[in-house]
Amino acid sequence: LLMLLVTVLVTAAWYRHKEMIKVWLYAHNACLWAITEHEVDADKKYDAFISYSYKDEGFVNSILVPGLESGEPNYRICLHYRDWIPGEYIQDQILSSVRASRRTIVILSKNFIESVWGQLEFKAAHSQALRDKTNRIIVIVYGDVPSQDELDGELKLYVSTNTYLKWGDQRFWERLRYAMPHAKYAPYKKNNVDKLELVKRTNKISTKSVDD
Repeated sequence: LLMLLVTVLVTAAWYRHKEMIKVWLYAHNACLWAITEHEVDADKKYDAFISYSYKDEGFVNSILVPGLESGEPNYRICLHYRDWIPGEYIQDQILSSVRASRRTIVILSKNFIESVWGQLEFKAAHSQALRDKTNRIIVIVYGDVPSQDELDGELKLYVSTNTYLKWGDQRFWERLRYAMPHAKYAPYKKNNVDKLELVKRTNKISTKSVDD
């Protein structure tokens, strides 16, 4: 009876606080077999493309990007000013950045809502996520949470039906890193594949040398 009661309580706690438990496990490198994701898009160039209003670039460049590009694991970030090609059409660059990234991080603020390009970037990311049937969007609320009346249709629906992060909340960085691709463990799989290919090539060369 005691074991049954403990099982019921643990199961109830898991379903009620599943996200936070997984965040804690990931932050402490525990039970990673239960939370690591399958890298179906390992060939993508970036871990995340950050969509933001230029008025919020202080937060993005001074806090968010350094926090993601340093630490463990560190991520490769796509940014407008750093990775876009001068002279190319903005619409094409948006689509290219979204497709080349495993996640799109949306910095949702008053400034973002007023940004035409920000809205286009979100729609491109949302469309890509629907096509891939994968949750690729991470919404970070910067400042006050915008009211539903201020949001565009697709963005309003997304925010109302998905969990978002808020800058300044407790465990913000742990939750953000958990929402990011679990890239720390992908190289292990990739290296194994590379080593296997190296062995195959070496065997082929050795066989060819013997034949010669």
